[in-house]
Amino acid sequence: MPDASKRNLLAREIRARCRGELLVDEPLKKHTHFGLGGPADLFFRPADMEDLITAVPLVLDSEQQVLPVGGGTNMLVREAGFRGLVICLAGGLSGMAVESDLGIAQAGASLQVFSRRCQRAGRTGMEFGCGIPGTVGGAIKGNAGAWGGQIMERTAWLRVLDLRSGDALELQRDSITFSYRRTDLPAGFLIVEAGFILEEDDPGPVQARMDEMLANRRSSQPLWARNAGCIFKNPPGTSAGLLIDRAGCKGLSVGDVEVSDVHANFIVNRGGGTAADVLSLVRTVQERVRKAFGIEMNMEVRVVGERGIENP
Repeated sequence: MPDASKRNLLAREIRARCRGELLVDEPLKKHTHFGLGGPADLFFRPADMEDLITAVPLVLDSEQQVLPVGGGTNMLVREAGFRGLVICLAGGLSGMAVESDLGIAQAGASLQVFSRRCQRAGRTGMEFGCGIPGTVGGAIKGNAGAWGGQIMERTAWLRVLDLRSGDALELQRDSITFSYRRTDLPAGFLIVEAGFILEEDDPGPVQARMDEMLANRRSSQPLWARNAGCIFKNPPGTSAGLLIDRAGCKGLSVGDVEVSDVHANFIVNRGGGTAADVLSLVRTVQERVRKAFGIEMNMEVRVVGERGIENP
């Protein structure tokens, strides 16, 4: 069966059997912080966990490529868009709870909101997440961190759906390999829920620490502008932003995107940019840093192309 026919059949099956939202040719620029990118063939937002589980065998039968997304904070979509099915977990899978010294959050939950929930419950450990945009699932996939903390250090277990077999699995943290801005999971594993190790603390001091982190973030990052967060990973022993600044890249622009003059590791979309502009500017920054310091800059942001997730 041709791909278009399979996609059309999948769309009919999801609409008939699932309660969530199914959109066709949905512009992904509406679902990313960068505000850039072309359409996804199919865009599905399950109503809840049960709805997602109902959809999985339909997706398996369709043999469509699947792209899971959360809040779209760490993603750049090319103008060609994505050929296949996008599963958006933000909204439908956003449940969370704090049970004594264990915090539990579904993959589509806001990491910022979850960190606040932990604070109000008198638990410490997730403060570093108070200023990190995006969802819990995306943060785990990229082992997001700030202020000396990273999310996998706090993770007790993950629940995943294997999109290759339809199986539901629980993974203990000790069985998962992770490193700076990376969590290694088998291809096809969709994170749906996680448990986090917390400790008891007074809500007041936890709030004070979070307020300090947020104040520092507001003063040092272009939070008001469209961006995807830090573009590059920090090379060992140094700061990506510092290298970019010292290489004279602050304020560089291509089209309507530019290297932020507030924080050099941010590229901002001034409103009329394209993904091609961003990638052109990325290559210029990489070249300048390489020439100045002999250091290779690796992207932290996912680049999503017509055939999947690519490197620039």
